[in-house]
Amino acid sequence: MKMKVNVDALRELIKQKFNQSVPQAAEAFGIDYSYLFRVLSGEKDGGPKLFGGLFNYCNNNNLNFNDYIFLNQPLNNGKTKLKSSTGVQSKIEVEE
Repeated sequence: MKMKVNVDALRELIKQKFNQSVPQAAEAFGIDYSYLFRVLSGEKDGGPKLFGGLFNYCNNNNLNFNDYIFLNQPLNNGKTKLKSSTGVQSKIEVEE
């Protein structure tokens, strides 16, 4: 399963919640500003650090993480379970 960032939705989140401040959003997601900037400009794809930080931010702020990603297949196809762990660095595990 391949995840991609929904850049338009992420930009809207940054506009609404961080007053268009990419550095503030990066801090909230626990990633470097330059990395987030490169993702938003299309120079980089999102990776585990971004997805983990965004996942934690969404959980802590009652937002739907799925609104900010694209999947090449549905996250839950009846056989797939999404598990998350809490803590400083949550990770997303998909079991099939």
